[in-house]
Amino acid sequence: MEGDYEVSGHEVIKLAPDIESQVASVLLDKDPLDSGEFDPVTYINALFPNEQSLSTVDTVLTKLRTKIRGLDQEIRELVRSQTDAGGQIRGELEATKKAMQDLFTRIKLIKEKAKQSEMMVHEITKDIKSLDHAKRNLAVSITVLKRLQMLVSALDQLRVMGSRKQYTEVAQILQVAVQLLQHFRPYKSVRQISVLCEAATNIQADLRRQIFNDFDAGFVGGNLRSQVKLLSDASLVIEVLEGDAKRQLIDWYTDLQLKDYRNIFRNNLDVGGLDNVSRRYAWLKRILKTYDDEHSQIFSSSWGVAESLCDKFCSDTKKDLEAVLVKLGATVDTKIMLQALQQTIDFESKLGMRFGSRVGDEVGSPKGDHDVAPQNGKFSKAISAAFESSLVYYIESEDKVLGGMMDSYRIKPEEEEGIYSSSTDLFYFYRQSLVQCAKLSTRKPFLEMCKLFGKWLRAYADILQVKLPRDDGRSRNVTDDELRTISFVINTADYCTSTTSQLEEKLQEKIDLEFKEQVNFDKERESFLNVTSNGVKALVRAMELVYEGPLNSASKMSWSAVESVGDQSKFVSQMATALGPSASIIKKTLTNHKYYRTFCDKFSESILSKWHNVIYKCKPISEIGAEQMLLDTQGLRGILIEMANIGSDPTHQAPATYIKILSKGVTKIEQLLKVVMSPHEPPEGLVQNYILLFNDPSVANFSKVLDLKGLKRADQQAVIEVFQNRAASGIATPSLSTPASTISASAAAASNAATSSANSASAASAASQTKAQQQFSQFTKFVSGMGKTRNP
Repeated sequence: MEGDYEVSGHEVIKLAPDIESQVASVLLDKDPLDSGEFDPVTYINALFPNEQSLSTVDTVLTKLRTKIRGLDQEIRELVRSQTDAGGQIRGELEATKKAMQDLFTRIKLIKEKAKQSEMMVHEITKDIKSLDHAKRNLAVSITVLKRLQMLVSALDQLRVMGSRKQYTEVAQILQVAVQLLQHFRPYKSVRQISVLCEAATNIQADLRRQIFNDFDAGFVGGNLRSQVKLLSDASLVIEVLEGDAKRQLIDWYTDLQLKDYRNIFRNNLDVGGLDNVSRRYAWLKRILKTYDDEHSQIFSSSWGVAESLCDKFCSDTKKDLEAVLVKLGATVDTKIMLQALQQTIDFESKLGMRFGSRVGDEVGSPKGDHDVAPQNGKFSKAISAAFESSLVYYIESEDKVLGGMMDSYRIKPEEEEGIYSSSTDLFYFYRQSLVQCAKLSTRKPFLEMCKLFGKWLRAYADILQVKLPRDDGRSRNVTDDELRTISFVINTADYCTSTTSQLEEKLQEKIDLEFKEQVNFDKERESFLNVTSNGVKALVRAMELVYEGPLNSASKMSWSAVESVGDQSKFVSQMATALGPSASIIKKTLTNHKYYRTFCDKFSESILSKWHNVIYKCKPISEIGAEQMLLDTQGLRGILIEMANIGSDPTHQAPATYIKILSKGVTKIEQLLKVVMSPHEPPEGLVQNYILLFNDPSVANFSKVLDLKGLKRADQQAVIEVFQNRAASGIATPSLSTPASTISASAAAASNAATSSANSASAASAASQTKAQQQFSQFTKFVSGMGKTRNP
């Protein structure tokens, strides 16, 4: 085999990576032998993956030799075909080179002929181009001369007509002259053109001066004489004049009209005070009426003279009011200031409505829709911004009002209709203040008002907290009014929580965008949620005081002297009688049923925990006594289920979560009582039963159970030794899938005994359950006519 391979003369040829990739892209067959990264070892391992495959080695070698011979034959044929074609390829290559040379020669000849043709065309058109330039220059010269003639004529006419005050003709000619001057601006370096431009400038200056004198003569003390036609024509000239003549005339007119206003209202608190702010706006109303009736004929409507007059009036009035407010400082009468501010806002709104079309067009409003002034229009806060810094005194006055309201809430009794009326009064006041402040400002003063709202919401939460009874740890009688008060506090805090969220949304909607993130009532909501949580705790504590007496009587009973299991104990019946009316009042008073469900959850945990603690105080407990306690525990469970369903449809079941909480507490007590019910002899059975139910290796806890059973110390020692030995060997967590065969016979007997006792207790309690239901039937009397069902 090795000899055959050497004779074939194969050598390993390494190609460049790029060539390898090109060859791989051409080859359709993905044979591993064609790969540039071929690994012989990997290939052989693929052919012989295990020892059994080595038996086919001869067959594989035969196939490989056949494949090698085939490849050698293909290579020889390819080499032979390429050798035979070599001569033919060289001939074709020489013919191609000769054809390319002929092509280059022809291209060169074409370029030379094209160049000769270009030179010939240039010689032919040289004279024509010169004539064309001459024609163009002549036409430009004629046009310039005509325009120059027209400009000279126009300037002469302007001098004559201007002196005659023929302003209509002057406006038309001046417009033409200004357009002609634009053509001569580039030629101002020419002396004659410069002289003409200077003459035109002087004529315009003379016209401006003359027209301003005419306006001075036409208006005396702001009143118009009988020169309406002359001044109207003069305004046409002003509009054509170059420079800022139109702006100067508008400023002159507005200053003239506002001269008396400034003299009367500025720096005079008697006339220009906050209580006379309406007189300012009435003054402007008269001026605008005069303008509309008389002066509007002089000025073009496109000038916006009335709007400019209002702009300057607002600017002057804002400065005046800022000075007045600074002078008054903290002594300002808040009521008068708010009245003045409201009048100012109304005045700005009217200005916005009058000039809304102009402002609306700028912001894309549809034409003709100007019934409401644009909120961000030109005159919005044009004057009222002067009050911004002084609104702090308004905030302070609101702070005092809210403080007085809180004092009254702490002292006077309140009307009670589900919630305290003070809460609705507070939010109604907030609503009025919100609307009022939003009209005055939606910037920093509005933010300060929001902070003020938050401050007194937290104060009101404190007032509600104070209404809850304090837990001093002492026993006392709980009245129905106390339960209602706690329930009212919970209802009111719940109402305040939801209304605070609505208030926050409304405030964020009204305030300017830059302050929106600073409006946050999370702390206030948390305060009211704490009140509701403390209210539920207070209800639980109050109900603990209600059943405290009957439960304490259970700890004074002699449970070791119980001889038989009969009806449920007297203290259970007493608890049912005591808890029924109280639970009915709570259910009827709480408006949000989720808080009653929460109360039931926490109360069931409380009463079962206390009953569990009482059991430890009742030692010693006999096995019969433990069975009676087990029956009483079931009675308590029935009471708690009835309490959750009080006032509901009899077919309605308690929520699954509540049943789960209840079962957890009851199971804990039942486990303890079942261990107490287990006989202590043999001790292995008691220990096994305890471990199965509690899985607790603590000797101290196990000793407490032995104390409950009433075992003497000497008898306890033997049982504890068994327990310690079992604990030392390890206590495995009991599994639900543990087979019954793994439980010792004694433990099984003890467990069966406990089960039997529980069953007998259940049988004995059949009659007592009827009695318990009769006791709870009084619950429905307290909720009859409510027409409500409790959702789980």
